[in-house]
Amino acid sequence: MTVKILCSLAVVAMLGCAGRTPDPTVTANTRRTSVLSADEIASAHADLNTAYDAISRLRPNWLSAKGVTSNAYDAGTEYATVYVDGQRYGDLNSLRGIQAFHVGSIRYYDVTQAGARFGIRGGSSGVIEVTMKVGPR
Repeated sequence: MTVKILCSLAVVAMLGCAGRTPDPTVTANTRRTSVLSADEIASAHADLNTAYDAISRLRPNWLSAKGVTSNAYDAGTEYATVYVDGQRYGDLNSLRGIQAFHVGSIRYYDVTQAGARFGIRGGSSGVIEVTMKVGPR
């Protein structure tokens, strides 16, 4: 009798721990807050202006001040540094010179992620990395 109860409990425990298949409608509609894709920019009709305008409309928290820190290589700034296709591009105002319809994706890295990805060049307040669309060849 005890063996039957233990087996029953084991089966119930295994069923309770079994993973379930994610609902594709939930997964498809869930947006990642650290990435802004060209599709999301276009679907929100934010591709008519600059990358700065698209971010301010769809991810305004990326443009907020994060606090000033500094190190020997960087004077320190409270705003994220902008990189375009892996190269340092400038401060947040440089996003005003990038047309949103040319953007493939925009990704925000907090200070820890920026340090891991870009090293000391990552800045002291995070990085906004813009990846441009590749045109037809």
